[in-house]
Amino acid sequence: MSFRRIRFAVAMLFALCVIPAGRALAQLPIPSLSIVGGVSQWDLSGTGSSPFASLRLDIPLLFVIGEGSVGVFRAKEQTGTSTYVIPEAQIQWQLLPLLVKPYVGVGGGFFRAISGPSQSGNQFTGSVSAGVRVGVPLIGAGLRGEVRARGIGTNFSGSAVEYTLGLSF
Repeated sequence: MSFRRIRFAVAMLFALCVIPAGRALAQLPIPSLSIVGGVSQWDLSGTGSSPFASLRLDIPLLFVIGEGSVGVFRAKEQTGTSTYVIPEAQIQWQLLPLLVKPYVGVGGGFFRAISGPSQSGNQFTGSVSAGVRVGVPLIGAGLRGEVRARGIGTNFSGSAVEYTLGLSF
């Protein structure tokens, strides 16, 4: 294969990747709603794993995605079982504008016990995430998988790592 053909093939591949992204930026941002579930491995007053669920709203901004979410899980700690709610926001950078879109994100929110003997009250939580969104052509839905690590409290005295899979609409 000649150098000229290789250059042409690389140029066509680049155009296929860049043109859809440029066209997408010219349109109005379309928010998507995701329902995710998985496992949270936590270190609070004791350690353990619990089922985790979250409702997430993704809003495309210029070069990033703004995500608002509310997560919930129950932790069976040394002091008893508590239910926690985690409202938070993240900014996520999508690495590729294709059907398979890996991303990384950073954000913050609050970690709040809504039932049980937990003494935590409202605490700050900082989080980082890495994941992938996969578009499903023709039906307007998608799949996503993510790992999100969070520090809880002003000194990050608690922590949790969430492993989730979900559907986007």
